[in-house]
Amino acid sequence: MKAVVIQEDHSVQLEDRPIPEPGPDEILIKVIAAGLNHTDHKSALLGNPGTISGCDAVGEVVKLGSNVPDHEVKKGEKRFAFVRGAISETNGAFSEYMTCLWDGTSLIPPSITPQEAASIPIPFATAMQCLYYKLPIPEYPHRSNGEWIVIWSGASAVGQYAIQLARLAGLRIATTASPSRWKLVQNLGADVVVDYKDPEVIQKLRNATNDSIQYGIDCISQKGTPQLVQQAFRPEGGDLVLVLFNLDNLPRPEVKTRAMMGYNILGYEAQVGDIFYKAVPEQRAMWVRWCKLCTKLFGDGQLKPLDVEVIGGLDQVQKGFELLRTGNHSKKIVFNVG
Repeated sequence: MKAVVIQEDHSVQLEDRPIPEPGPDEILIKVIAAGLNHTDHKSALLGNPGTISGCDAVGEVVKLGSNVPDHEVKKGEKRFAFVRGAISETNGAFSEYMTCLWDGTSLIPPSITPQEAASIPIPFATAMQCLYYKLPIPEYPHRSNGEWIVIWSGASAVGQYAIQLARLAGLRIATTASPSRWKLVQNLGADVVVDYKDPEVIQKLRNATNDSIQYGIDCISQKGTPQLVQQAFRPEGGDLVLVLFNLDNLPRPEVKTRAMMGYNILGYEAQVGDIFYKAVPEQRAMWVRWCKLCTKLFGDGQLKPLDVEVIGGLDQVQKGFELLRTGNHSKKIVFNVG
């Protein structure tokens, strides 16, 4: 098969690799489309040369491991999957074939395309972890009591899914976005939108919510945003989740602020840089539940995938990294594979 492999200079190139064999609890999928995430670019810069890049893929099931129940997964089905890229020389999402644990995949409903489905795994899983694991929000189908949540950068990939999940949870939603994206986030469920560049952004958020913001997700979590988002919370504080580890110099101790690690959802230990993350079985169990729920919720339109832009095949991954680095894109970048 062809696979996108990290080089010694931390660029990526297509190389030939053997098609991987699924383990007992895994399935082999023939990749149709793959979604690009910021973690893919960062992992290429930090990962070991020779490993295969890519985390998010959509593909057709072509082989089942010996323990995979054939009443749950069938050959020929199209499923999305999430693996950790840049750690294996035999497996990754930016390749023509990929293996993954069967119960961490989701059957794609016919109402969305494989390319749209490629926008789901990591951004959706991150938003789901923030809301239902790090924040004390009741998990679907239960609903909250209409508390206010601020989602910083609501038009980001994680932000769009966080808005939709917060709406399903019955929260009232304040968010930030550039004016050109206001209609998008309002259509997804945002009640209040403020331009993140507005010098009065914090005061406007507090005024519009009657100074009642209790929960928050910072989808940027760098360059001063955690310190800024804390200022939007109600006087008595609340709970804020960051998508990156940026916990220094926070001005408000009454705003309980925690960071999360997306790879925890896969159920195994992970090391990123100098930080070691223990396996968290509860997070993996949550992801397995939501993989089943996704088929229904995306199928009946309660959740919508992101707008995507297909920029080519796997030979365009390096170009995709450059688009991420420069911010020169407005839609989720996806590659056609097969």
